[in-house]
Amino acid sequence: MERTIVAFAKPIALGLICFVSILYISKNVGAAFVISLVPLLLGWLGIMETFAYAIAAMVFLAAVAWAATPVSVKSILAEHSERALTDIQQEIKTR
Repeated sequence: MERTIVAFAKPIALGLICFVSILYISKNVGAAFVISLVPLLLGWLGIMETFAYAIAAMVFLAAVAWAATPVSVKSILAEHSERALTDIQQEIKTR
């Protein structure tokens, strides 16, 4: 009985960790939901569990690193990413 509860609850916990981490990083609920399905479904199916746990762990560590990043660095990164997006959009329009 306990083994079944753990096998059911562990993927849910990893899916929630992944969902909240992606939501914190991207502020996009759809992306967070889709990416969190990977560890959830792989854990429930019992296949590639190490891969699923690694995904959840990497996403969580990325969210922790993003939370520890100073605001000034975040603003610089936002400025550069916006500039890169406009350059890419201009390049696409010219083709």
